[in-house]
Amino acid sequence: MFLSKYYFILMESANNITLLNSRGTPYHALGIEICEMITSYLQDSVYFQKNGDTVNQYASLVYAHGWLSAGVFLGLYNTSFGTLDFSDIEFPDHYDSLHLYEKTERYHSMLETAIKSVSCFPGKGSPLALAADKSLNEVKKSFKRGEELMKDGETIPALGHLCYGYGWLDTSVRAGLLQVHHNFHLFTTEF
Repeated sequence: MFLSKYYFILMESANNITLLNSRGTPYHALGIEICEMITSYLQDSVYFQKNGDTVNQYASLVYAHGWLSAGVFLGLYNTSFGTLDFSDIEFPDHYDSLHLYEKTERYHSMLETAIKSVSCFPGKGSPLALAADKSLNEVKKSFKRGEELMKDGETIPALGHLCYGYGWLDTSVRAGLLQVHHNFHLFTTEF
């Protein structure tokens, strides 16, 4: 799949979001914030595309995809979003492969550190504890898959899995499911 098609599918999904929680509730506000983050990163991808930066265009799209998926899982909204596989994304013939390698290495290091900086926040008796566990497991699964792909020299899908996991991680922190203990600079939430 080409990046333009991936963008179109994500943008269409973002535009068709229906918030599920009543206005004035914390979960409604959270849904709005997550939608704003998704839109922001989709807009970033357009900026990067216009400037010929395929690597950051792709990273922004997959990061937005992670936020989108996590919000659906949390029951904050519905969308036309179905199963979307970013692992078969095709880059154009000419892109900065050194930048791709550098960004993949950096995101691997950042996500690894970020995972070690959080813990599940809700108490075990809360239904939200299960959501926190599922979210953190999704992050760890994406990290592990990205790491495996890096070892296999599959840098494009490796970066995708790392960015997707990071989207889940930042959504989970924003939702109050994960508590950050240190390395606060690695997260999009204000502390």
